[in-house]
Amino acid sequence: MRFTDRVYEPGDYWELCEALNFLSVNIVSSDVGFPIDVYGTVIARDSLDHKCVYLFRCDRDHSQLINSEDESLVLTGPKRGIVSIDATYVEIDLKIKADGEHNDKELSKGYVDIRGARRATKRYELESRSFDTRLTTVEVIYGVVGGAVEATIEAKVLRGEFCGEITASPVSIENNSLMLRDSKMTSVVHGNCTGAVQLSRPVVSVCLKDRLSVTN
Repeated sequence: MRFTDRVYEPGDYWELCEALNFLSVNIVSSDVGFPIDVYGTVIARDSLDHKCVYLFRCDRDHSQLINSEDESLVLTGPKRGIVSIDATYVEIDLKIKADGEHNDKELSKGYVDIRGARRATKRYELESRSFDTRLTTVEVIYGVVGGAVEATIEAKVLRGEFCGEITASPVSIENNSLMLRDSKMTSVVHGNCTGAVQLSRPVVSVCLKDRLSVTN
């Protein structure tokens, strides 16, 4: 979370800019077929500081099984909003886990760029970028948010237990939810003195003129 010392007011020095929400990273085709055990990284670099912001980070011992082209990588980021002023780069480095590490194969390595300058996004636009490598085609689906602010989300279980999903989406856009907690990848949370629900993606960008709907 940044710039939380006071409420933003129109005319403040820090002008609102566009931001990106990453909905999914999909392996839409594979020359080695499915299922495949995948590990590696997907990172974003924006013009804010050009540092690595992880969208997906999975080591070999915790690889993700992808059964078909309909399954997406389980994203665990970003941990901060991704601004879209200049170009944003999404760098992908994925490998296939085999019986032994020496038999692992490079699945996909490269990047896609998302233009940032000369946009006029009002609230939300859905876009995608894809690229081909020798073994696969990877598609990145994302939303461009106009006049964006960064929403940081926290969830707690006050009573009982919880083992479901938590998603967030702008009210003005239907069928455009971001998975904040995937029930298949996390354990049951019980209500207690803390009851904190661990969210894999606690940050969402939303237009200041829109509302954010959080559901479970």
